[in-house]
Amino acid sequence: MGRAASEEVLDAPAESPQPVSRLRWLIRKAWWLHSGFALSFGVGVMLFARAGLKYADKVMIALLGSWLLMFIALRFIVGPANRRDDEKFLRKGIRVATNYVIKQFYQQMFFFLTPLYASSATWSLSSWNWWLAPLLLICAVVSTMDLVFDHFVMERRWLASAMYGLAMFGMLNVMLPLLVGVDHLTGLIVAAAATPASVALLSFSIKQVLSPQGAILTLLMTGGLLGAVWFGRTVIPPAPLAMAETSIGHGTQGSYECLPASKHQLRANQLDGLRCGSMLREPGGLKETVVHVWSHNGHKLSVPIQMERLTCDDGDAVVFRSMFPQDKLPADPTGKWQCATYTVGGQLVGVRKFTVAKSD
Repeated sequence: MGRAASEEVLDAPAESPQPVSRLRWLIRKAWWLHSGFALSFGVGVMLFARAGLKYADKVMIALLGSWLLMFIALRFIVGPANRRDDEKFLRKGIRVATNYVIKQFYQQMFFFLTPLYASSATWSLSSWNWWLAPLLLICAVVSTMDLVFDHFVMERRWLASAMYGLAMFGMLNVMLPLLVGVDHLTGLIVAAAATPASVALLSFSIKQVLSPQGAILTLLMTGGLLGAVWFGRTVIPPAPLAMAETSIGHGTQGSYECLPASKHQLRANQLDGLRCGSMLREPGGLKETVVHVWSHNGHKLSVPIQMERLTCDDGDAVVFRSMFPQDKLPADPTGKWQCATYTVGGQLVGVRKFTVAKSD
């Protein structure tokens, strides 16, 4: 009899799991639809940032306020460290609403910064200063994916802090030249110096950060980032400075020439008047001058280059032009050439390549 009872127990069908409620399913679908709307809105922000650079200074002030609010919210309201088991409905509602507002700030900040860095980057396989724009775009897209952002990013303070640090670094690097008027290298150094301390205060308590170990670690991280941006400044674009156009010319200058006529190939016996022009734009005006660095077959040519600043009939654009000294031309000038435009602080603005072929 005991055996029969045992068989009855074994043959009894297992209880089927409770089906997911239709309401929860609809809510999840609605959140993904909201993610699509947020992504579309972010694309609109990118288009505005691309076309409305003259308003960039005003938008950056708004982003600064958003950044301060994000710091307070991330530090004291949202995240697993600020969640309680006996959390009341009101507190949970405040946390959820704050989390939503933070996502909006993240989205608009990343989407606004992406085209600024993209327009300032040099999109060439010979340059590496374009990496920041795709990284900002990835963060922007992730911040629109509500389920991923809520349940993965915001639940890991180190990841939320990393995204916050990237946003802060990118914002300060743009904001300081734009609003304060400092040169781009100064803005880059200040951004690198301020980011580690802010991330530390966001990730740990003030007591931990100010402790001997915390202070030493923060100083080491600050020194490491300062060293990285100093020696790697050529791979960080000087946003929002952008090179709208660059060209190579030769021969006699025209009466109304601003930028040289665009040439991609020259003859070795036609290098008289060899010159390079760079048309630059920056909201609020240029913060520093630029220099041209000439290279031949991969080797930089250490020749004295005089930069000439021209104001052309092209809105707020400024053209810098340099003439290559005829007596400094290589004995065999054939091969691949390039004229690279750098800020005086050493950040790459753009490159123009051309080829010199043999004489006919």
